[in-house]
Amino acid sequence: MPKVEVNEKLFFNLVGKKYDMDDFFEKKLTHAKAELDEKPDMSQPENDRVIKIELNDTNRPDLWSTGGIARCLREYDGAAHSDYSSFLSTEGNLKDSAERVIDVDPELKTIRPYLVAFVISGKPIDEPMLKDIIQTQEKLCWNFGRKRKTISMGVYRQSQIKWPVHQTAADPDTTRFVPLQCNEKQTLREIVATHPKGKEYGWILKDFKKYPLLVDDNREVLSMAPIINSADLGAVEVGDSDLLVELTGDDMESLMLSANIVACDFFDAGYKILPVKIHYAYDTGFGQDVVTPYYFQSTTDARLSAINKKLGVQLTKEQVQKALEKMGNSVTVSDKGDEVVFTVKPAPYRNDFLHEVDVIEDVMIGMDLDFFDPAAPNDFTVGRLLPITTYSRKVKEIMAGMGYQEMIFNYLGSKKTYIDNMGIDGKNVIEIANPMSENYQFIRPSIIASLFEAEAQSGNAVYPHKTFEVGKIAYIDPTEKQTGTRTIQSLGFLVSANNANFNNLASEVSTLLYYLDHKYEVKETEDPRFIPGRQAGIIVKGKQVGIFGEIHPQVLENWQVGVPCAAGELDLEFLMANETKDHASVPQNDSPKNEPRKESPKSEKKDEGPKLAENQTEHFNKYIELKVAKIISVENNPQGEKLYIEHLDDGSGTERIIQSGLRPYLQPEELLGQHVIIAANLAPRKMRGVESHGMLLAADYMEDGKEKVELLTAPWAAPGTPVVLEGSDPAAEKPAKIDIDRFCKVEIRIAGKAAQVAGVKLVADGKAITTLKSDNCLVE
Repeated sequence: MPKVEVNEKLFFNLVGKKYDMDDFFEKKLTHAKAELDEKPDMSQPENDRVIKIELNDTNRPDLWSTGGIARCLREYDGAAHSDYSSFLSTEGNLKDSAERVIDVDPELKTIRPYLVAFVISGKPIDEPMLKDIIQTQEKLCWNFGRKRKTISMGVYRQSQIKWPVHQTAADPDTTRFVPLQCNEKQTLREIVATHPKGKEYGWILKDFKKYPLLVDDNREVLSMAPIINSADLGAVEVGDSDLLVELTGDDMESLMLSANIVACDFFDAGYKILPVKIHYAYDTGFGQDVVTPYYFQSTTDARLSAINKKLGVQLTKEQVQKALEKMGNSVTVSDKGDEVVFTVKPAPYRNDFLHEVDVIEDVMIGMDLDFFDPAAPNDFTVGRLLPITTYSRKVKEIMAGMGYQEMIFNYLGSKKTYIDNMGIDGKNVIEIANPMSENYQFIRPSIIASLFEAEAQSGNAVYPHKTFEVGKIAYIDPTEKQTGTRTIQSLGFLVSANNANFNNLASEVSTLLYYLDHKYEVKETEDPRFIPGRQAGIIVKGKQVGIFGEIHPQVLENWQVGVPCAAGELDLEFLMANETKDHASVPQNDSPKNEPRKESPKSEKKDEGPKLAENQTEHFNKYIELKVAKIISVENNPQGEKLYIEHLDDGSGTERIIQSGLRPYLQPEELLGQHVIIAANLAPRKMRGVESHGMLLAADYMEDGKEKVELLTAPWAAPGTPVVLEGSDPAAEKPAKIDIDRFCKVEIRIAGKAAQVAGVKLVADGKAITTLKSDNCLVE
């Protein structure tokens, strides 16, 4: 949120009274949707003390200045509204601008088409006001003006200007002037290439053959918008009077609003505002001759019945009118049938009324929040998670089990992030109509771009990097008749490592969809984000629901990532809507502890899918090797917030390392010394930088409404003791390594607090493996 620094003496002079820096002042600031960020340093001289204030509403740029906040508090306390009619033009009533005219070159229509201006006169500008106009300029141009793209502002010594002024389209290679902070003339292109402001804002003009140049009638340069002022007419100092303020950009209403804000601030501080006429060769939506400052806002109606219904009170029309006037509005009250209607005309520095509800918000603030008594809800309801939230949690657990680290990002970003860096055309990307900042101009169409934002900042972190996010994406979809857009819950994942490639990622996609119980196919795709021939669409039930592949070198270069990357994305809403019935019934708290499992330990239904072996005891005896191992040390995996690294004695004479996701459930001291049951012949798997050789077996249970975990143990058995089905040969040979898919073809259950497969108990040294608390659940 915007923060402003206000000179204490100037601020209280404009308010008309002084407040102590206490709770009362902080409460007063809430009327401006603001809060005290930092009190002034009382050891400083009075003229130098600064109050730091944070604004909590980006829809009120009029409050981003000392004058704006002071005006809000002053009028809230009952001061009369300022009369700005002396300088405000309106439709059909343009003010006299005398000689003050600016002509706009027709060529600028496709470069930087609009300009508004006015003159500040009446008295010399002092240091606090100069600092405030510079701060207002920065806030309006950076936040409201998208880093000067849609709004830039210049201030000049009007007394030295020869009218009329001309906004020209200049040749960047032949036109020269001395910019601020320099002593020598430079061409416009040199300024863009070498001047600090040129480097920062030159991207706005780089694609144009000509650049905007503001000159007076003597051809003296004022500025090259939106880059830099000249060192002569554009160098304003304390003591100057008669200042020309001009704003340029590509949004006429935003420029007019910004001009009105600055003009009203200076008028309230005792300055005189002189209008300027701007002549265009093309239509602006307000004609070809526009005199600014200009009142362009429209009125908004609000019904008394709607106000009372929304606020839950019974206000009179007199109370509503007074509340709206305290917020700086002009109000007309009329009776339309049985309805009392308030027609609200906003002040010239406001343009945030889009709907009746915006008026109601002003009524609420104008009545003061203390006016409203807290009320308990009349209805009792029981909340529960949305199905997609439950499903998303399941996906997150699987991704964590595969060694990925979860990330969380904003849903809004810049064109550079979502379009340019990703190498896409952006045709399906949703753009915000009037964003407060270029950084929040677009809604993300994919999570992969967000993951690259983090990856671009992570070059010093130990590789490999495996990150994912589950969140919303949105894109243009003409088949959506109501909005023309579609919003879905998506999974995005990214691997950055020297061995990041299509085949490795394909294996992880296969694992993920296996545990989500989905069969899928792949087909060739042509997505510019990925290398041709090293990418594939993910097809489930005949529909493409995702994509994965190796990231294109140009994308890596755009993000300045020097390590190979592979990434993918999946539509989770489609996968959830098309999951099997048994899978859909899994409770929300089910989660994998070592490797992801496709069914909850607490589910009492067997997985009836084809993945279970027909004869489970035969499959167990043929393939699966369980043994007893003693945990001799435990440490946290620094790259995985849920992972332990356990060092075990498995009787082989060589220390075994296994990783498990038990950190949320058990403390290290609860693991140390335990004789646990491990899956001993699972193929090794690297998780968060550490290779894991096997899996601890555990079961879960509920206690006091919380999920708990209980390890399967055999404290009587020595490390290396085989764990077999009762009646089976402990010395039977098993494969040295099996994959997780083969292991999952057997369902190990706790029934009657005994571990068993298809009703046959697991034993170590002839003694059954039992639990203390877990029962009627799956082992994982």
